[in-house]
Amino acid sequence: MVEITLQDINDNPPVFPNDILDVTIEENVGDGFKIMQLTATDADEGPNALVTYTIISGADDSFRIDPESGDLIATKKLDRERRSKYSLLVRADDGKQSSDMRLNITVQDINDHTPQFSRATYSFDIPEDMAPGSIVAAILASDSDSGVNGEVTYSLEEDDEDGTFLLNPVTGVFNVTRLLDYEAQQYYILTAKAEDGGGQASTVRVYFNVLDVNDNSPIFDTTMYSASVSESLPPGSSIITVAASDADDGPNAQLLYKIFSGDPHGHFVITREGVLKTKSALDRETQSFYNLMITVNDLAPPPVTRFTSTAQVSIILLDVNDCPPTFTSQKMTYIQENTPVDTVVFTAQATDVDSGPNSYVEYSLRGPFGNKFSIGIIDGDVRLVGELDREELSNYTLTIIATDKGEPPLSSTMDVTMMVLDVNDNTPSFSQNIYDIEIEENVLIGTDVIQVFATDVDDGTNGQIRFSIASGNTNSDFRIDSVTGVISVARQLDRETHSSYSLVVQASDRGSSPRVDRTTVNIVLLDVNDCSPVFELSPYTINAKENLENLPKNILQ
Repeated sequence: MVEITLQDINDNPPVFPNDILDVTIEENVGDGFKIMQLTATDADEGPNALVTYTIISGADDSFRIDPESGDLIATKKLDRERRSKYSLLVRADDGKQSSDMRLNITVQDINDHTPQFSRATYSFDIPEDMAPGSIVAAILASDSDSGVNGEVTYSLEEDDEDGTFLLNPVTGVFNVTRLLDYEAQQYYILTAKAEDGGGQASTVRVYFNVLDVNDNSPIFDTTMYSASVSESLPPGSSIITVAASDADDGPNAQLLYKIFSGDPHGHFVITREGVLKTKSALDRETQSFYNLMITVNDLAPPPVTRFTSTAQVSIILLDVNDCPPTFTSQKMTYIQENTPVDTVVFTAQATDVDSGPNSYVEYSLRGPFGNKFSIGIIDGDVRLVGELDREELSNYTLTIIATDKGEPPLSSTMDVTMMVLDVNDNTPSFSQNIYDIEIEENVLIGTDVIQVFATDVDDGTNGQIRFSIASGNTNSDFRIDSVTGVISVARQLDRETHSSYSLVVQASDRGSSPRVDRTTVNIVLLDVNDCSPVFELSPYTINAKENLENLPKNILQ
């Protein structure tokens, strides 16, 4: 019997059971953890069957393989969240021949991560007028785990006791559940929790800042202010400070004061602080009282509606004695010269536009006529204290002084002319008591023979004289001009008929009760040879002796 021993030659490669192997491991395995043993068989024998294992690729420094045993070992702690899959190419080599296998490793998740919020804290600004039900914010948390371990649910801690906000457990969206009021609460601090399906949880602070909306009107401390100030207050002086407040915030609470009405001439100005000041000089005598309407509005930026409130400021001007009395009475008056003593002949009237004692007026006289006139200190009545005579002085100029009772007092003066009216208290007076003239009897009709003169110291019609012939004008042989007093021949005169005249000439004034003076005008007619001799008897009879040489002179008598 012949035994033939065949010596092995390395003609077979190592062979893995599978060309591809899928393996799943948990992510929490650490360094040195044996994952599995890989085996490859080699049909050869002896040294030709010795297999060495190596990882060709895909280990990512996370795995190694024992070259002899084929044990696959983790070289560091695996983290599915960093890398969840590996694809290793493993080679079995007998020294001459080799074969490869693809080893797909899936790292299986364990709940080793808590949910992580996208921010360390959340802060949201919400206008206070946000309608209930509105979405106002959203938070986000993520969990690197997978599956249930990575599913996050949101909830609120007990910070929001009044339930102002509602947190959607799935989406992390916040809804406001009721009306907000910045003036009542300006912020909310909530604690939100994110929990995964494996029970891991984390929390985060959520800050809600309520933003002011201009929903409040400014309010004055009081709607009525009043002040009393001197009218001499210089421009720029403070009078009163009005104050208003606004429950809003920021520009919505910044205030601007204005004078809306009551100051048409711009005597006042108001500052941003609400200080009411004088802008120009005041004058109580022009206007003693001001009723200002002050408005205040907030400074909400456009296009937001601004709110306005009003207040009333009453200002009373206190009087300063800055106005002297002013006369209102006339500057001329008329007085009958026969006015009785103690008669009120004039009343001075002066007013002082100041008030109180500054407006009380007292009167006095200045000048040389104290013997004729006096004045009432209070009533201003000017009385006659001495008799008047127009013919002595026809007018008086009185200086009346009006003085107020201020400190110091102010005064003013007025000259009043007292015109003395004539009374017919004077009789016309001829310049002569008797006029004697001689005229020829043949003077022509109309010839002026004499002019009589009379005067009357009265005035007006009381001093106007009218002449007339009262008596002695036989046959109206003369006439007189009633105005000039010229006496002229009215008829042909005849000395042989009437050789002389004694005319009573009358001068009367034109007063309502005429006064009369008389004078005598004696007129003697001078003979003119205007008549032939006329025998008294004719014929004459004479008996004479014939022997008479001379006749007696009176023989014819």
